[in-house]
Amino acid sequence: MTPVSVTGKISDVSAFIIAGGKGRRFGGDKLNHPLHGKPLIAHVAEVCEKIFARVAIIADDRTRFAYLPFPCYEDLMQNAGPLAGIMTALEYSPTKKIFAVAGDMPSLNEEFIRYLVDVSAEYDVTVPRHQGEYEPLHAVYSKRCQDTIRRAIENGERKILSIFREVNV
Repeated sequence: MTPVSVTGKISDVSAFIIAGGKGRRFGGDKLNHPLHGKPLIAHVAEVCEKIFARVAIIADDRTRFAYLPFPCYEDLMQNAGPLAGIMTALEYSPTKKIFAVAGDMPSLNEEFIRYLVDVSAEYDVTVPRHQGEYEPLHAVYSKRCQDTIRRAIENGERKILSIFREVNV
């Protein structure tokens, strides 16, 4: 069972909202676009804050989210895609595992996230699959992935799934 603080929040896994992307298909800054009266990313942050003792944001430009009450870190490797976001989160995390989630998932399920964390103990990556497709930006990652991720990025890889064949998923 995952350790929780007195508030019922998970304390041995940190949540990191991956807030990259240029919003090209959306036509602008999707994460700051209002949904039900508040920015899309704020919905994600609220759910994470209910579940985790530590929540932070990884972004290409940290000033975009300065209005939110969470630490925001810029990608350690610019223009390296979501894999760099996960690597950055693992670098900054004070815990051995992180829950990495895309900033554009406003309908997160608290019970399911707690389940993912609970079953992640022996794995490097715990990732859900839906209709045969992985959801790599709604997953738990261990610091044991750091070297594999770093090598992949140095070799020009940008896709998160590229590391799955080299780690315990």
